[in-house]
Amino acid sequence: MHELAAPFVPDYSRQTRLREVGEAGQAKLAAARVLVIGAGGLGCPVLTYLAGAGVGTLGIVDGDRLDASNLHRQTLYDARDIGERKVDLAARRIAALNPAVTVQTDAEPLHAGNIVDVFGHYDLVVECTDDLGSRYLSNDAAILTGIPLILASVYQYEGQLQVVTAKPGDPCLRCLWPQEPAAGVAGSCIESGVLGPVPGVLGSMQAIEALKLLLDLPRPTDHALLLINLLDGTSQRLPIDAARGCAMHGGCAEAARRGLTMAQAARDVDIVFGNLDAAIAAGYTLVDVREAVEIAAQPLHAVSQWIPSTLIGEHATELPAGPVLLVCASGRRSGVAARMLRGQGMLNIHSLAGGVATLVPQRDRIAG
Repeated sequence: MHELAAPFVPDYSRQTRLREVGEAGQAKLAAARVLVIGAGGLGCPVLTYLAGAGVGTLGIVDGDRLDASNLHRQTLYDARDIGERKVDLAARRIAALNPAVTVQTDAEPLHAGNIVDVFGHYDLVVECTDDLGSRYLSNDAAILTGIPLILASVYQYEGQLQVVTAKPGDPCLRCLWPQEPAAGVAGSCIESGVLGPVPGVLGSMQAIEALKLLLDLPRPTDHALLLINLLDGTSQRLPIDAARGCAMHGGCAEAARRGLTMAQAARDVDIVFGNLDAAIAAGYTLVDVREAVEIAAQPLHAVSQWIPSTLIGEHATELPAGPVLLVCASGRRSGVAARMLRGQGMLNIHSLAGGVATLVPQRDRIAG
């Protein structure tokens, strides 16, 4: 017979030896609740370091399933995990790393109808998607709830980092860019490519910013956007003038309220279908907005029109008059494209919520 193993007791001695942390700081971390939106290239180091540091409760929101193309940068997972939901995988890995951490998962994307309420259950939010819509939605929720938000993004060999303190008078994402860019303006990892360690570096920086906020450690006070180039090893801080930006349009809170109102009005853009046959039976014309290499790797196996998201605006006249369902890998690019087209008056455009990642594979439907 095997003897029962003794209960695991986390050892935080290396960080409690820091004068600024100590036992009091460790108690703060144990009591903290942090929401991480996205368990991909940025989210993996964030979740790993916050769990290792002993943050008491970690919330994870991610609707994607693991793809083989994720593995070069998403270090929580391995080849055996392909096809499984990332929230489930991440929760298991965190439990193995530090069983003392409570993990709460949600595979449904946050939306304008629930994000403010969800933010209110946490002390801090770290946004780790490559989805501009999620960043703007998170920014608006942070401003309206007063919950600090840490944003990061990557593009090939470069990255950006911004901390939104959500304090009155401090700047937010909309102070730099008042409106969400149109589809195709900012490339994703799928469209532009990325070297694996780049999101690892930016995610690690998000983790340290999170710990600094939770532990009340010293931070820069200039509220700058940090720009990092990992090819030449340079960085620069882009100052954000709180007296301009949103202040010119009623302030951050007013801009956030307008943003959430618009997002709420556009919620019916995203439609859930378990398979594409159901969408076709409901009268939708399918338009695949993925890149050619994605389609070759994972075809839809359904009659569809192809217009890449980067070209959807200039080819809008080629879309049929009836209801149209835009499809991409995760619902992000298709959602941005659908909202852009609706802004041009094309009100019969929808996006497949969750994208191809949420579709029930054909073999599963047959077996069922």
